[in-house]
Amino acid sequence: MYKLITRFIALFALSFALIGCGDNSIPQEGVKYKVVPTATPNAANVVEVFSLGCGHCRNMEMMLPDIKQLADVEIDQVHVTFNESAQIAAYIYYTAAIQMDGKPSAEMKEAMFAYVQDSPQDMTDEERQAKLGEIFGEFGLVSPFEINDEQKQAVYEQLQAANELVVNAVVNSVPAFLVQGKYLVENSAHESLEDLANTIQYLSKLEQ
Repeated sequence: MYKLITRFIALFALSFALIGCGDNSIPQEGVKYKVVPTATPNAANVVEVFSLGCGHCRNMEMMLPDIKQLADVEIDQVHVTFNESAQIAAYIYYTAAIQMDGKPSAEMKEAMFAYVQDSPQDMTDEERQAKLGEIFGEFGLVSPFEINDEQKQAVYEQLQAANELVVNAVVNSVPAFLVQGKYLVENSAHESLEDLANTIQYLSKLEQ
C-alpha cells in the first residue's frame, strides 16, 4: 500500500509539473501582450513599428532575422509619425521603400539609420540634402528631394497608412510589434529573444 501511494504521489507531481510547463509556454494577455483599442484589419500579420531616429530600433534591426527564423514569420515594418522629426525620417524611409518593392534592403536601412542618428549636429541644410542624395544615389535610388509627383503621392499614402496603424494601436514607444493588427507585444515582459519570438509566433497563429 505504501509503495502504491508513493507511486501515485510521484505520478501526480509529474502531471502537475507538465501542466505547469504547458501553461507557462502560452503567452498571457495583459502580461506579454495586450489587445489594442482599435484593430487595423489591413495590417500585415506581423509588423514592427519603428523609427530611424531610435537607437533601440537600430539594435533591433540586427535581431529581426533571428526573430523571423525563431517565430517562422515574415515581419513588415511601419515607421512612426509621432512628431515632426519622426515624420521627416518616415518620409526618407518611405521614399526608399517605394523604390525597393516596399522593403528597403538591410544595407539601405542601416545607411538611413546612420544618416538620421550619426550626422553631425552642425551640418547645414545644404550639406544634409547633399549627403542624403549621395546615400540614395549609392543604391540607385532617387533622393527624397527629387522624387516626382506620383512618387510623392505614393509616399504620402504610406505615411497615412502608418499614422492610422500607430494611432489605432496607441503605440507610444518603439520598437513595438503588432500582430494581426490587434495584438501589441509587451517587449519588456520577455526574458529572451526566444521568449519574444514565441509570443509573436503564438499571436500570429491565433484564429481571427
